[in-house]
Amino acid sequence: MHGTEVVQLLELLDAGGKPAEGALAGVLRRSSCPGDLVERLARCSWILGSPRLLKLLVKHSRCPRHFAWEALTRLGWHDLVEVARDPRTAPAVRAHCERKLIERIATLTLGERTALARVAPRGVIRVMVANEEPRCVEALLNNPLFTESEALCLLISNRNPNCLMVLLRHPGWARHLEIVRAAVRTRTLPLGVALGLLPALPLAELSGLASSTEVPLPLRTAAMRLARRRGVREGMPAGHAPS
Repeated sequence: MHGTEVVQLLELLDAGGKPAEGALAGVLRRSSCPGDLVERLARCSWILGSPRLLKLLVKHSRCPRHFAWEALTRLGWHDLVEVARDPRTAPAVRAHCERKLIERIATLTLGERTALARVAPRGVIRVMVANEEPRCVEALLNNPLFTESEALCLLISNRNPNCLMVLLRHPGWARHLEIVRAAVRTRTLPLGVALGLLPALPLAELSGLASSTEVPLPLRTAAMRLARRRGVREGMPAGHAPS
């Protein structure tokens, strides 16, 4: 049945006809959709007026690249996200799709950027970690594709202390030792907040902070005092700073 349907669609296209959008969409959604149909549709100028069909075509492995590049410029950001996150999309098309999304970020409203942050693909997340709007960062932290690697990039690249605080208050990410370790050494973070993070660090990390010239003197001093107290509790002689 499906094979006959495809043959009929191809014959109609070859005759200059325009199949119903619903019928085409039904065939394009199937994993068995033949590449011949996709390549034939890519030669139809009228297809460019249907975002619904364009989205389905660019996900297909046989979609011609020149057609995919044109089609992606005609899709809204919601559709671009869907294409970029679909495992069936060819890697080259996915990468180009992410670039298009990144180009669109500056034109989106705050609400749209926040919505994008919740569902952004990995390539877009890496750019959005520098976004200085706390609402966007909060949404980004709850994106299923957000990882510890992006959290560390956020600490390095985001210049808004309020965005760093969103990360450090997050019930999941704030418990990661690597994030706490990096946050303490981040100069953008208010000193009072950094001091409050010290008790969460292991003794060896406190010792490293106490001897580091890359952190403010008050932080080094507090780290040294806390390290000495820890050392006494763990059996080291009083007044002996751990190395």
